[in-house]
Amino acid sequence: MYEESQDFWETNLILRVLSGSRAYGLDDADSDEDTRGICIPPREYLLGLQTFEQHESEGNDHVVFALSKFVRLALQGNPNIIETLYTEGKNVLFINEPGRKLVENRDIFLSRRVGERFSSYAIAQLKRIERHHRWIESPPEKAPSPDEYGAVQTEGRYSFPNLDAERAYQSSMKHWTNYRIWRKNRNPARAALEASYGYDTKHAMHLCRLLTMGQEILETGAVKVMRPDAEWLRGIRKGSMTYGELVEWSTEQESSLPGLVEQSVLPEEPDTAKAEELLIELHYDFLIKGRV
Repeated sequence: MYEESQDFWETNLILRVLSGSRAYGLDDADSDEDTRGICIPPREYLLGLQTFEQHESEGNDHVVFALSKFVRLALQGNPNIIETLYTEGKNVLFINEPGRKLVENRDIFLSRRVGERFSSYAIAQLKRIERHHRWIESPPEKAPSPDEYGAVQTEGRYSFPNLDAERAYQSSMKHWTNYRIWRKNRNPARAALEASYGYDTKHAMHLCRLLTMGQEILETGAVKVMRPDAEWLRGIRKGSMTYGELVEWSTEQESSLPGLVEQSVLPEEPDTAKAEELLIELHYDFLIKGRV
């Protein structure tokens, strides 16, 4: 659990919610308790030379954003930020008057961009799973050598026969470096999942959640943080999908995205003018009152 302090990101807090697996109803006995919050920094940060964007606890389990940064990220359709505004019930740990005003106006941040961002986050997750699966199935045995790409060493420096050969070597070296970093920093729990199922099923669970949420948002305009499909998603975490089935399902969902965007009930862009007006109002009220 987060520890309260007298720092302004705690005393000037306007909203704090549970985040991560517990917010989605996908937690298990080993799940951390993550939180995400919003604060209004003191006037010297709003009007003066000092700056503040966010505070993160050690381990990054508990994050508090400055309201202005939060609004910017919400306008960009950032999934983690949008979810904060739609977390409800007992998962709202703290909210006051300015926090309620922000939540009451949360729909101004919704647009087709949000659905696209949820989906793009999911596809990035898929690419990570695919890369790790390749490393598990066919790990590179050694670092590439420049001479394998036709390079000749002269006075301690390698000369490649052409730019394509040099780029191929650099790409291969980057692949090797990334593999070594992944191997060194591999999470033991994730490694156990990969050993059992051939891929990281926890990543897969969140990949499927993101894709499904993106589709829901585009089709209905609703953001359902607490997942109604939690049982299906937990099944994925337990290996109900093979690696091949996951890739096939994800690819099919990705191919349907352009049509969902075109037919979406949401506007093409968020209401930036209203978002800015709300931000100014909340900042102004804080400056006048001297407190949240």
